[in-house]
Amino acid sequence: MFQQHYAHRAKAIIAAGFLTLFGFSPMAATAADCDRACLTGMITRYVDASAAAGQTRAAAVPPALPEPLFTFETDEFWLNLHHFLYVLGRAEAKLSDATEPSVAGAPADAARGLRGLAPEERAAWSAAVHSYAAGLSQKGTLEEPLPSITRTLAVLDDAPSVAGVLLDGALIATLERAAPIYRKAWWPAHRAANRAWRSATQTLIDRHGATVVDFVTRAYGFPWAASGQPVHVSSYANFGGAYSAGTTGILIVASMSELNAGFRALECIVHETMHQWDGRVFDALRTPAAALGVGVPRDLPHALIFYTAGEALRHIDASYVPTADAFEIWPKRLSGSAFPAQRLKPLLEEFWKPWLDGRGTRDEALAALLERAAAAPR
Repeated sequence: MFQQHYAHRAKAIIAAGFLTLFGFSPMAATAADCDRACLTGMITRYVDASAAAGQTRAAAVPPALPEPLFTFETDEFWLNLHHFLYVLGRAEAKLSDATEPSVAGAPADAARGLRGLAPEERAAWSAAVHSYAAGLSQKGTLEEPLPSITRTLAVLDDAPSVAGVLLDGALIATLERAAPIYRKAWWPAHRAANRAWRSATQTLIDRHGATVVDFVTRAYGFPWAASGQPVHVSSYANFGGAYSAGTTGILIVASMSELNAGFRALECIVHETMHQWDGRVFDALRTPAAALGVGVPRDLPHALIFYTAGEALRHIDASYVPTADAFEIWPKRLSGSAFPAQRLKPLLEEFWKPWLDGRGTRDEALAALLERAAAAPR
């Protein structure tokens, strides 16, 4: 009954949005024609019928998926060097996330490589790490200029030099000095790890990729990238083991992170691809939020991704423990929110999961989520 109440309430919110959109008001709808309740009933019936028809069509005709679903870049020397220096710089600066599992092993990795270097090489490498620690490593990977740097380095592959590239001069000098040292001490092992990760992940994609991608595209109602999603593989990335450089299609995934091992690799690349829909998700949330007179919680789209991607993997293996549960993501503050995401998880289970299981409509689920999230304890 409680869920049914929210389904009816969501339909009313969607109907109210249609009324506002087409300029109807209690003053304009006279008794001789059709009052507001009459109009609301008509539009509610239309929404119900359209949703039912849409779901029937979706069930009968699965959306076409691109081939391949993902493409991988594993040999991008400059991108890997940049991320290794970035995480080592955060460790040197003793920033709080430097001990997270995805990056905690980087200092020991660096120490192993340094043992085979000459004193002048060790000094040059330490200077490069210190430069990052005092500068770029102080920023998050989604803070400029880091996304721009990522996009620039992602197209260089294993070019012999970054001279002449549109980057800050000091950064170019740091990378150029560090490059021969990285190529000698770490790059062969890092590149091998990238390739091994790609091979293992491609096997999972071949077996389960279409099922998982079909699950999330049906849930959101958005298409997958027509030419497949490019994934740039780096030995290290950031404390989370992966990130998207804005909604530009640039996905960075760490090959040496336990967060990205086994089935988690598939969850990770699906999760990061779903971030490319962030703008559309906010748009889908704004209409019911306006009808309710509430704001859109800034962490709700990210929480939706964690939950939906995790459920997509559970759809193929019921014993799978989603990353957000396995690594205690829900107690954290996502996307700059002032509140832990754990307040949203029960609401996702109550209102979003039924839609994932094929009951109701997406927009009803989103409206109910928004209404309850506005009243949820912080």
